[in-house]
Amino acid sequence: MSTFVQHAASGDHTRLNMSGKVGRRNNGEIEPLQRFADAKKILGEIYDDLNGYVNETECFYNALKEFDPTTMQEKAYEEIQDIRESIRMIIDTFQRDNMKVVFFGRTSNGKSTTINAMLHSKILPQGMGHTTCCFLQVQGTSDDDGFLLLDERPSQIPLNELGKIGHALSEDNSYLPAMGQDSLLRVMYPKRENRLLQNDVVILDSPGVDLSPQFDSWIDKHCLDADVFVLVCNAEATLTQAEKSFFYRVSKKLSKPNVFILNNRWDASAADDNVEQVRSQHLTRFKQFLVDELQVCSSLEVQNRVFFVSSREVLDSRLKARGLIEKAYEMDGYQKRAYEFNQFERQFEQCISRSAIRSKFEAHARRADELVHRVRNNVDEVYGDTLARKETFERELEESTKEFNNCRHNFSAFEKAYREQTEGLQAEVHLKVSADYYEEIQRLAAIIDKFNRPFVDTPQSIAEYKTELATFVDNFISQELEARCTGGLMSRIWELENEMFVYVKKILAEAYQHKLEEVWRYRAPFKFSICVNAPSLTQDFHEDLDFRFSFGLSAIIRKVIAYRSGQPVTSIQGSLLATALNSSTNSAQRKSIEKNNVQAVNAEEQAVMTNLVLSSAAYVANGGIGLAIAGGLLYRTVGWKVILGVGAVYGGLYMIERVRWNSSKKEQHLKDQFRSHLGSRMQHFAAAHTSACETQVTREMEQVYDGLRATVGGVHREMKADLDAARSRIDALDQQLKGLSAIKGKTAFVLRGLEQFSGNFLNPDSPA
Repeated sequence: MSTFVQHAASGDHTRLNMSGKVGRRNNGEIEPLQRFADAKKILGEIYDDLNGYVNETECFYNALKEFDPTTMQEKAYEEIQDIRESIRMIIDTFQRDNMKVVFFGRTSNGKSTTINAMLHSKILPQGMGHTTCCFLQVQGTSDDDGFLLLDERPSQIPLNELGKIGHALSEDNSYLPAMGQDSLLRVMYPKRENRLLQNDVVILDSPGVDLSPQFDSWIDKHCLDADVFVLVCNAEATLTQAEKSFFYRVSKKLSKPNVFILNNRWDASAADDNVEQVRSQHLTRFKQFLVDELQVCSSLEVQNRVFFVSSREVLDSRLKARGLIEKAYEMDGYQKRAYEFNQFERQFEQCISRSAIRSKFEAHARRADELVHRVRNNVDEVYGDTLARKETFERELEESTKEFNNCRHNFSAFEKAYREQTEGLQAEVHLKVSADYYEEIQRLAAIIDKFNRPFVDTPQSIAEYKTELATFVDNFISQELEARCTGGLMSRIWELENEMFVYVKKILAEAYQHKLEEVWRYRAPFKFSICVNAPSLTQDFHEDLDFRFSFGLSAIIRKVIAYRSGQPVTSIQGSLLATALNSSTNSAQRKSIEKNNVQAVNAEEQAVMTNLVLSSAAYVANGGIGLAIAGGLLYRTVGWKVILGVGAVYGGLYMIERVRWNSSKKEQHLKDQFRSHLGSRMQHFAAAHTSACETQVTREMEQVYDGLRATVGGVHREMKADLDAARSRIDALDQQLKGLSAIKGKTAFVLRGLEQFSGNFLNPDSPA
């Protein structure tokens, strides 16, 4: 036997090794079945990429929803979730896609034998008569051991039970599930044992079409997803009506099904002398059936759809090549029939690969293209909304920045105006307070006259009288000054503060004005705190209620001392005068004692001047020599009549004052002395009082200004934080836009991959 014949008989035209590795043909052409796997892998990668991009898009959308719910439309978000779910379902379905071939024919035409020959193993039950009692679906499994599965029974059944369950002639199957003709038994066979199973080819064996006319249920349950139909005929008989009826039904439910016709048991023609005439007869009938009746192929394609084979010979030859049997069944012309069987396998693989790629992947590719465009449109919509939102944020940021800069500029102008207004207010306070204060000094007499308390001429009562008088005058003057300031300055201050509040409120944006109102609402109104403190000012007041003639020497001396010292006369203690006017028998000794006392008590200039004046007066008043000298001089100058007249007037005045000197006069004298003393002291402290009021106003204005500045400063910080947050939002949206643009760019690669996939696998001129 030649090398070609050996390869044809053993089926090694695809260089299959039993280790399970798929090779290439001798001419380097890629296996047709491998194209299905390549297409499945490429399309799977496309869907995986698309699924990743959709998940990435959903992550972007989730980030957008968390960042700004108004930007993300719920409709777009739900659509991308629907797309993701659709992709998931397609991927799940896609992973189960395979190439499916269904074998049909009359009973005992050799359907199971043909399948076993293609699988290089005796897997399905075969023999004479009705052997296949149900649909047997052979498909690969990654497990090392095969098993059986029933749709109604998920548990695995050992593979060696196949002969009992699926064999119609088995008598030892009473304990096994009953199988109807339209039932399906899955035969899970290890993939490593066969190249077809490695390449996701599913082979479905069926009962004989002559057993039941209920073809529709068979087709609906098992054949709608088939890529190729193989009609196994008996070469010793013609094509029956049952076989034709079945394919009529198939062609009605499926558009142009791929049909192969195997004229099996052609080994029976080995002894026939008219073999070519018989072959031509069969071929004519098959051509008429496929081209004219079913219209599933053209006249030129018939030669690649009809084959004359002997499946038994091919199976035995392949089992022998594997060492499973010693002798193979062979008849004359075996090599030619084996070669034709191999040609059938070659055409079958090309057809099922091309058909499965189209039937299984064309819809997936078209669906992927639709999903990509939906994703792109969805992303475009969200991109447009996000871009519009970003532009809105940018406009708001520009406006907010302008408001922030205007607020800072206007507050700087406010600070300048505040300083000018404060200086003007200080001048107003100075003039007003000074005028009111001096006016109150002028009204001291009227104020003191309002004090009404019984006057008792005792030292204790006089002390209490002075204390109450000082308190009364202090309260009255303080209230008067507060009333004057409230009527004039207070309204001016409140008006200025309100103007400051209104101005600052205007420079703040409306969104921040409530902060200023919250601070201003709980602020206590300003009031002057005025205290003349008359008790303190009259602390050195020493009343002189002893009778003193107004033109007496001691009264004149006290006035001179008060004038020279710049103090009220009531601040000059009377003990010094009394000491100075006391008579002394020795004027020289008196002078020495007086000088020693003054030097010992007080070394100040005021005390020295007082001592000198008093000493001089004492010499004149008490010295006999001085009196005689003075009298002589006056007598010689004016005469005694003038002296007597002056003396009489002087004495009369003295008598009048002395007679009128009583308690009422003492009280009035005390009030006059108190008024004079307090007025003098108030004049001394006028500047301090005015300065204190200016300080209060300045402090009040500074507190108002500090509060406004603190509030505006807080607003500025908040506005700055808002500006920073707005910039962050814009940056985040910009990143989202870049991400969406990147996703859209990635989907362009998916579209390009789909175009390449269609060109390589789906176009009519793509390689088989």
